[in-house]
Amino acid sequence: MPYPPELAEWILGALLPLDMRETVSGDLLEEYRESRVPAVGEFRADLWYWRQVGGMWLRAYWWLVVSAVFLHVVYDVFNTFRASSGASYLDGRPTIVYAVLSPVGLVGLVGLATAYGSRRAGRWQGGFAAALGVSAIVWLLMAAWRSATFQPFTLAQQANPYWIQAWQSSPSNETFQHWMYWDGVGALISAGIVLLVASCVFGGIAALCGEVIVPLAGPRGRRLIGRVSLCLAALLLVVVGLTGPRPVPPAEVALWAATGGPPLDFDAPHDGRVVAHLDLMRGLPPDIARIRVSESATGATVWDVTPSPALRVCWNGCWNLTLSAGPNPASFAAGRQKFKAVVPSTPTFSLTRGTAYLFEVWDSKQRVQRHRFTL
Repeated sequence: MPYPPELAEWILGALLPLDMRETVSGDLLEEYRESRVPAVGEFRADLWYWRQVGGMWLRAYWWLVVSAVFLHVVYDVFNTFRASSGASYLDGRPTIVYAVLSPVGLVGLVGLATAYGSRRAGRWQGGFAAALGVSAIVWLLMAAWRSATFQPFTLAQQANPYWIQAWQSSPSNETFQHWMYWDGVGALISAGIVLLVASCVFGGIAALCGEVIVPLAGPRGRRLIGRVSLCLAALLLVVVGLTGPRPVPPAEVALWAATGGPPLDFDAPHDGRVVAHLDLMRGLPPDIARIRVSESATGATVWDVTPSPALRVCWNGCWNLTLSAGPNPASFAAGRQKFKAVVPSTPTFSLTRGTAYLFEVWDSKQRVQRHRFTL
């Protein structure tokens, strides 16, 4: 006796509310065995069964997929098309805007899918199926969007100083188009990992509630838990959007501290100057053992300084170094930390407009971060 695919049957059982589960699954099984398999064979009958399950999933959760794709498309458009200065058109907008457009908000939507799916199906497996399905379909649509927009978006990006600066800061010597391609691939891989982890985490929370908490609550308590979970998931979406941009700098600092050396970020050069931020948390003293600026084209060292003594201090809110076209002091004091120039031997060094430079900073473990800039 033929049986439908086990995974499809599990998804179907997870999707359906309790009062519909036996009837719908029984009708599908009957048509699968008595009509489809004899008429078209087991393989094509399996495909038909998958289509039925997929159709039921989409009818239940299409609005979550559309919402997630809309968030991604709008954010990607604003991130790509910027003002002539390189600034985002979202800069200065109310923080609540990030509740809708932040990429981290996709995680909140996965949480909302988990809560809604669990409540709709009356079991935690429904939430896990909803979250995993939303994550998988959104990721595939993100990949399709990236493929469809790569050429026109790259043409717009290569004329904007924000993206030019990001490309120049890359340690590789790739062409702009090649760099943008692999940057997009990396972003897609990262998004897939984040969505998968979020699905598993929220699914685990749903399983804990479904197997441990809900059985102890009774029928009335279950209804209350379902409503509260749905409200908390919606609240999570808003909170993640509101606070999403804030945890990013601390997370970057933690990553660099563990793997990559000093945290380093640059403002887009303007008016003949650039600001190097060696502390993204605005309060965590960075570990700096050496700073060097050299010409990208020739490799000639323009400026090379080391601290004496080596201290962790906050300076200029907390560690922001401004470099300008023309003369700059070769040695300087960053609060109680003195930096003495090895190169040049003169009191100042000069930077020229239009020349590409490489900024490098080392920590005490000799880990290095690099950034290219042009004044």
